[in-house]
Amino acid sequence: MTSRTAIHLKLVIAPAFWAMSPIFGRMLADYHAPYAFALGRFIVASAFLWLFMHAGRGAPVPSFRLRHVGRLAILGLTGVCLHNVLMFMGAEYTPANRATLILASISLMVALIDIVILRRRTRPQALAGIVLGFVGTALVITEGHVLEVFQGAVGRGEIMFLGAALAWALYSILGRPLLDEVSPLYVTYYSTLVGTAMLVPFVWHDAAALPAIAVDVHAWAMIGFLGLLNSALGFLWYYQGVNELGAITTAAYLNLMPVFGVVLSWLFLGEVPSEALLAGGALVIGGLLLMNKAEK
Repeated sequence: MTSRTAIHLKLVIAPAFWAMSPIFGRMLADYHAPYAFALGRFIVASAFLWLFMHAGRGAPVPSFRLRHVGRLAILGLTGVCLHNVLMFMGAEYTPANRATLILASISLMVALIDIVILRRRTRPQALAGIVLGFVGTALVITEGHVLEVFQGAVGRGEIMFLGAALAWALYSILGRPLLDEVSPLYVTYYSTLVGTAMLVPFVWHDAAALPAIAVDVHAWAMIGFLGLLNSALGFLWYYQGVNELGAITTAAYLNLMPVFGVVLSWLFLGEVPSEALLAGGALVIGGLLLMNKAEK
């Protein structure tokens, strides 16, 4: 298997891990402890990434440079702190299958930022994919009542998940310059470490829930899963993809999240997909496929 083929395979597997995030977030929502769960997840992720670095996995770790601090802080803020806190908070209000489909808009956001802000040239086919995808996302977050979007049809959970999606889109794009200088493993580890530190001051908001979480074996198991597979491996594989394939192509693999998410939330939570969810999801995936084809 070539290294490029391995990257594509990793980018197929990673969305299956990420599709579990809203499901586990839903299962843990009764604790009302988004900061504590995000912090626990990334303490685990940081520990495993440190082991990967010192076990000879990936490229050799370069020496730490002070000029990287600002960039790593921004990546930690967007990809670790904001993305995950907003996701855990949104999970208290939003069904997991809808949340997964909303997160599928990340690749569309990446493309829009590239085109509108960074002035990246793109094909009309890709623009059609962006429009189609956002129509699908609108159907999902409004349960089919798109015209009511300005009349309070969108709940706080949907807004939080859209914010989480935007944070990850920024994480995807802002990491590219740093990946030109150092390895994806280095960038993933230090941005995760910085983002984890940013979460620490906010954990006191969840102090009342900590004693119950401490003795909940299922909560610890989910934190371990999210830390190792979802964060450490998932984040590393994603940045390996950005480094090799570019941000738009890599983000387009998130079109697999709705597929995994709807199936898994049905199996684990019994959330039967609504007609609006299926229609919106089909449009999101169709838009992403158009974008993928345009990039070839």
